[in-house]
Amino acid sequence: MIKIGNIPKNTRGALIKIFFKDFNYKNEGDYLYPVEYYQFRQASTHNTFKVELLCFDDRYDFHLTIDNEAIPSKYRLVTSISFEIYEEFGFEPYDFSSKHATLQRAIDMASAIAKKYCENPINQ
Repeated sequence: MIKIGNIPKNTRGALIKIFFKDFNYKNEGDYLYPVEYYQFRQASTHNTFKVELLCFDDRYDFHLTIDNEAIPSKYRLVTSISFEIYEEFGFEPYDFSSKHATLQRAIDMASAIAKKYCENPINQ
């Protein structure tokens, strides 16, 4: 058995593309893609945000969720295409082709939402 961690990074992407193309899809445009899961805990408010990172061929997207009733429902699920929320918080477009930039945007967005809507931050 080959472990993915033993395959050089520059080869992994090509192998993953080949693997996913081996499936029979019902409709053109159907697509199987990997997803990674992260959690971001903001120490100052004790909020934990869940980040679902969607890994496509040439880009990354995210879904950011929080279960906190103090935060309006509009902000409990934010995605990488929630442009109206980006605008509201003053965020500029970012590089969707970078995994690091996509995760950083999720963290920045979580921090901005918590700062605005969590009334009693805890100073540590």
